[in-house]
Amino acid sequence: MSYRRWLFPVLVSSLACASAYANSVNNVGALSQAQFQNLTEDLGAAVSYKDMMPAAPLGVTGFDIGITAMDTRFAHGGAFQTATQSSNSNIFVPSIQAQKGLPFGFDVGLTYSRIPGSNVRVIGGDVSYALIGGGLLAPALTVRGTYTKMTGVSEMGLNTRSVELCLSKGFAFITPYIGIGRVRTAGIPHTGYLSAVNVYDTKGYVGADINLGVLNLDLEVDRMAGSTSYGANLGWRL
Repeated sequence: MSYRRWLFPVLVSSLACASAYANSVNNVGALSQAQFQNLTEDLGAAVSYKDMMPAAPLGVTGFDIGITAMDTRFAHGGAFQTATQSSNSNIFVPSIQAQKGLPFGFDVGLTYSRIPGSNVRVIGGDVSYALIGGGLLAPALTVRGTYTKMTGVSEMGLNTRSVELCLSKGFAFITPYIGIGRVRTAGIPHTGYLSAVNVYDTKGYVGADINLGVLNLDLEVDRMAGSTSYGANLGWRL
């Protein structure tokens, strides 16, 4: 697959976000209960943790610090448009991510996002364990638990939890990977007569890690509950 197809949605969003996005979530009280559930599901797809790395563990001395750009096209754009009083049905999420290798095949990670033109902030983390460490012939297989929390929005709270499996196999300087997981998104209204919701969805993703020397470029497409996310991560990895 051409890199252009992967990067195009992200680059377009990056150039447009400063002027085109006005994504402050400040009109939640105008939503119906069904719309609030749709909004919770869409925001969960956008802000749930995306590791943007293959399955092989970093090792006890390894670490990765990177910048991620992710554009999510919502399945239920109308709910987001009402909640933000905008015409947008997608959201651009830039973030800073850090991963650190630990002994015995464990890795831990942290992420922080501040969405342009919005009151939405996201913090999160993950813990992963390599069931198969991988090697010259063997693939790597990792199980991962993640958590994210949306902050900055006075009218609602939102958090996600997930458990997922990731499989990868390196070929020269490119390591394709694929993953599947189960995500619980909790939406808690702080306005109007809405009730809290818990949404359970299956997510799937495919990606490729490209070794550029000290730097690594990861390209990924995620699919969850009808929403699609296109992402790129540039990281310094040792």
